[in-house]
Amino acid sequence: MLACKHDGTWKETTMKAKINKFTKDKRQYFMNTRKGIVLLTIALSAMMMSCNGIADGIYEDVPSDNTFREGFSESGTANRYTLKIDATNYNEWVFVSLHDRTITRRDIPLELTGEWDGRSGITYNHVEGSKFTPVRDIRTDKQEEPDNWDIAFHHFDVRTNHGKALSTGIGNIDNLPASSESFSNMEFTPDKWSTTQAITDLKEMMNYVVGYQNGYTNPVLSAWMDMDLTSPPPVFTKQKDSYVVQLADGTHAAMSLDSYISPAGSKGMLTINIIYPY
Repeated sequence: MLACKHDGTWKETTMKAKINKFTKDKRQYFMNTRKGIVLLTIALSAMMMSCNGIADGIYEDVPSDNTFREGFSESGTANRYTLKIDATNYNEWVFVSLHDRTITRRDIPLELTGEWDGRSGITYNHVEGSKFTPVRDIRTDKQEEPDNWDIAFHHFDVRTNHGKALSTGIGNIDNLPASSESFSNMEFTPDKWSTTQAITDLKEMMNYVVGYQNGYTNPVLSAWMDMDLTSPPPVFTKQKDSYVVQLADGTHAAMSLDSYISPAGSKGMLTINIIYPY
């Protein structure tokens, strides 16, 4: 309240003090409230991701989708077809043979049961944008592979069986030249060993610590999907590009990612356009 002097004038000193205190208390209230909202938003994002987003295949089963049929289907010509892959599980690689059109799954090893090969394992990195800081390493068995395979998929990661890949910069696979000979003078990129590409453990993601399998991936093919973990929830971006893959036997395949989401909304359900042989 304002204080009144005996001469009838208002005593402003007391009023200013009360206003200043009120303003300070109010500012502190809103600061605390804003922090609370931020923390609550992060917590809710983590809950949502652990249920149906980035962590599908780790924390619970992916929602069933009876309309998604994994496998090969021809698209009009003998060498042009569509490949559908369920790559929602972060704990496995899906190996594909383009020669005999087979699909084989192999689990990612999570522990060491025999003699260590000197580099297989899981590296936990603290992730800040594009900066990866190793936190700890776990030794594991070597990744098992089937006898016959050409390309393998792990969620959005891709590797080849001693192959190489080229980004064409052409968005629609149907607009590619008639054969791979048009790219014969261009440089193809082989697979590279990485400890920051194939995510396999997201349990500590809210602390920005992510577990990555130590292994080979192809940096060109794996760039067809970008998953930004700068802040939860992750942001997915599909590249509009077609790729040419040189297989170990010298034959070539053309491929492009048509979709990474199933009709039910599950991320990691890949629909891939393929021309083989190309």
